[in-house]
Amino acid sequence: MKSLKFLALAAFLGLSGCYKATVTFEGGSPGAEQRVKVHSLIAGLVSLNEIDGNKVCGDKGVWSVSSRHNVIDMLLGGLTGGIYTPVTVLVTCKG
Repeated sequence: MKSLKFLALAAFLGLSGCYKATVTFEGGSPGAEQRVKVHSLIAGLVSLNEIDGNKVCGDKGVWSVSSRHNVIDMLLGGLTGGIYTPVTVLVTCKG
């Protein structure tokens, strides 16, 4: 029974991690950050909305874009069986 509890705890901790990917563009320095939620279906294959860097940063331009799958995003994806999979995107504008 103790080994079953240990395995359950290990599985929970192993599956509760976050994922992050960042793309940084050349030139300029970092400025203001905007957090945007991207909604998608079927494990991210079908995007329901897009991010327009010109609308987020205006004339300054985009310095970097980071996509993050945090615990809440993963929980929602798991509860829906991967049908609905949100992603948190952090857009950093040039300073």
